[in-house]
Amino acid sequence: MPSPKIGLALGSGSARGLAHIGVLEVLEHQGICIQSVAGTSIGAIVGGLYASGVDLALLARLAESLKWDDLVRFTLSSSGFVSSERLFRMLHVLTKGCDIESLRIPAAFVAADLYTGEEVVLRTGNAAAAIRASMSIPGVFIPVEWEGRLLIDGAVKNRVPDTIPRQLGADFVLAVDLGFPEPRGRLKTVPDIVMRTIEILEREIAALKPRSADFTIFVDLPDVTSTQLNRAAEIIERGRLAARAAIPALLDALEQAARTQ
Repeated sequence: MPSPKIGLALGSGSARGLAHIGVLEVLEHQGICIQSVAGTSIGAIVGGLYASGVDLALLARLAESLKWDDLVRFTLSSSGFVSSERLFRMLHVLTKGCDIESLRIPAAFVAADLYTGEEVVLRTGNAAAAIRASMSIPGVFIPVEWEGRLLIDGAVKNRVPDTIPRQLGADFVLAVDLGFPEPRGRLKTVPDIVMRTIEILEREIAALKPRSADFTIFVDLPDVTSTQLNRAAEIIERGRLAARAAIPALLDALEQAARTQ
């Protein structure tokens, strides 16, 4: 039986999204071939680097060694108080400066337009710039200007972009949903307040939005906050564990999809 073309949708979650690396490692180990990728926010970062051919073991080591100071810097800009220029330069190097349409695997990245409130699916143009737009958390990162639009993190519109892979030719959509951290602790800083606000908004969107994926791997990370980059190794491992647990059911779903093609 011919295998279905698998498209992967990687959801948002900031530092929690490093679990995507562990999921991808398990999928590769199982010989499950991903033929297109759509990502939102951290899902755009991991998905974009995977689509560009970055080795997953290297990506895991890089994630485990990085600190927020390596990726961002504070700024006095009126449109955001964190600059993502350092992260953009790293993404530009890792993607070899490629345009999206030149990536090894077809890819798309989800952002939102501040001017119109529309979801924007980026499928052409510089990959690093598109990824940067998709992860530009409003009120924290400076928005990205893109062809007359002002783009921010796509999570405010589509946190798990499971509708997009079919636009890239997928027959079977596999999504990775990171869930939400438990509301806990005091909110001590403006970023804490902004992140909690976005998490509340995302919960409301998730409750209203129907799922479009054929199969979803849920990575349970309720005790991990969106800023805990220092727990990278643990987060990646929990992605591996969730994927391994889901493999039997995923293989059954793929076999059933192959039969009905």
